Amino acid sequence: MDTSSIRQLLRGAQQDEAEAKRRRLTLYFISYVGGIIMAVMAWVNMGRGDTLLVGSLAVSSAVVFANVLLSHIYSRSDIFYYIAGVIVFFTINALVYTGGLHNTGLYFIYPLLFIQIIVVTFKPAIVYVSVTMGVAIFMLFHQDNIAANYPPEHVSRFLISTLAFICVAFIGENFWHQSRKALLKENLERMRQANTDPLTKLPNRRFLEAVFFEKAMQDPTAYFPISAVVVDIDHFKRINDSYGHDIGDEALIHVATLMKDTVRTSDIVARTGGEEFLILFPHATLTQAVKLAEKIRATIEQTPFEKGDIHHVITASFGVATALTDSNLNATLKQADDNLYKAKEQGRNRVVE
Repeated sequence: MDTSSIRQLLRGAQQDEAEAKRRRLTLYFISYVGGIIMAVMAWVNMGRGDTLLVGSLAVSSAVVFANVLLSHIYSRSDIFYYIAGVIVFFTINALVYTGGLHNTGLYFIYPLLFIQIIVVTFKPAIVYVSVTMGVAIFMLFHQDNIAANYPPEHVSRFLISTLAFICVAFIGENFWHQSRKALLKENLERMRQANTDPLTKLPNRRFLEAVFFEKAMQDPTAYFPISAVVVDIDHFKRINDSYGHDIGDEALIHVATLMKDTVRTSDIVARTGGEEFLILFPHATLTQAVKLAEKIRATIEQTPFEKGDIHHVITASFGVATALTDSNLNATLKQADDNLYKAKEQGRNRVVE
């Protein structure tokens, strides 16, 4: 997995935790409050003979409740936010068309527009509001074709105030998104540093436990079966003792680079401590993982570490195991670690499954 993919995982983990919760709670609150208000208004207007207004409010209320209930069931889907924006579109234009009680429907447009702005994401909200107001303006200037009757001075003042409201709302949302984006960028960099090994620039154990495994558990079909390969550089202490720790660090970087360049873009190479690494192959069977591990082993052996007069052949031992489901991931990691020790006992520089 390349650096951009790791950053995407970190970004996704951070955004899922905050932004998704904000949008979801906003949708729930607005839907329940708005649905109740529309149902009450439909009930209040039932005895006034305006069946079109009552029907519009009742249908809108029913659809709002259906949408929010489905969003509880399918909580990971974003479609319900956009459905809410469409519901607001029809509710606003139904109010403009019918006029509401004594042609006062225009007064309810402002909160409905604000709902459309904050529930739908920023750029799509611009399209939603533009289309909604475009239809409403068309009806206001063609009142012969609608049930309502608005005085010209009311129309002009409504449009001026609505335009001002929309501009202020979008400016406020834009500044909020920009400040949040800057904060996310800063936090993302801190997360990257916390989840990256400073020497090899590979993901560290924290990244595996807090981000990668968490993602895998949340969406098992995207990762399993997943094969784990525990790698340990053979006789690494000899490199440090012979050439010093600075050269040892460069040797670690050398091996890390070889492994990272050999695996697939979907794979993870992480440094888990000292001269030990963990490679994860999503959607790889045990047979496939063994072949990939053998390819990496041969690459390391055939690419000696060279620095000035130093020409040192490096080898590594590999333990491989495969988790078919998320329920046996921990057991698989332990099995891979046990197989690594078997590889060492059998003479090192080999792959054991």
